[in-house]
Amino acid sequence: MGKFLAKKTDNKKSKLNNKRKQAKKTDNKKTNLKKDIKPKSTKKIIFLILTIIVIICIAVFVWFSLRPEVIKAQLVIESGTVQVKHMGETWVSAENGMLLYQSDSVRTGNNSSATIIFFKTSLVRLDSNTEVTLEKLFREEETSITIQQDSGRTWNSVYKISGIDNYEIQTPTTVASVRGTAFVVIVWENYSTYYGVSHGILNVTSISNNVIQDSIDVSGDESVFVFIDMINESLEIVPFEMDEWVIENLLKDQQFVDDLKAELYSRINDYIIEIQAEFNISDDEIDALLEGYILGYIELPNDTPEWIKELFEFS
Repeated sequence: MGKFLAKKTDNKKSKLNNKRKQAKKTDNKKTNLKKDIKPKSTKKIIFLILTIIVIICIAVFVWFSLRPEVIKAQLVIESGTVQVKHMGETWVSAENGMLLYQSDSVRTGNNSSATIIFFKTSLVRLDSNTEVTLEKLFREEETSITIQQDSGRTWNSVYKISGIDNYEIQTPTTVASVRGTAFVVIVWENYSTYYGVSHGILNVTSISNNVIQDSIDVSGDESVFVFIDMINESLEIVPFEMDEWVIENLLKDQQFVDDLKAELYSRINDYIIEIQAEFNISDDEIDALLEGYILGYIELPNDTPEWIKELFEFS
């Protein structure tokens, strides 16, 4: 009997050992399977992560490459109270010399004035009780500036040297496109609008309920009224009668051009002799060249050396 029990116990131990060995083999197989699977799964995950990173990098690069370049304008407070409003914010006191961006608005109070300067070479001056918004201020293939004027009086001087391709003034009843010019815009309380052009050409379009009513080119010494109660009638050219404020701005423009010319002189001072030899021109001719270049009457020849072109660039 004892031998039988011992033999039975041995059989149980033997079966238990066999089960343990089988379980160990199964565990070894699972371990080996994990060893086989883990590296492959890790490689797939790493590859997927790298692919996502590459896609994100490409998307960011394309976005930065295609988005419009941000353009900044500078606000100069001439006198009185001037306020600024950034998109979605409230009106606050402006600071002299502050930078303005697209969608920023500026308004002047009583007996106040300010100037917004673009690329150091073009500007819009605001008279008292005037409000404007920089609707567009960007550079893609071309440089575009659109100003919404809701009230008051502005003086606009746009010079070709600035590199501005499209400069547009909008009022509640008009749109005016500029091609190198100086002009005044007045918007009255009932939104009737007046344009007076000193020099250059200004295309003025009258609009009612988002429908174009008429369009006309206004040249130097000409002006046009767009009356709200006559918005459906054809636009007519009338002589530009310059008042004291317009004459004052023309004098400021001349000083502005003189300052730009002085800036160019400071750049080319060390090269004047070389430039005179290159183009065979006198001192007076250089002076006329610089002023004509600023005003857009003269362009540098296509074969002008690059180092000279760089001296003349402002934008």
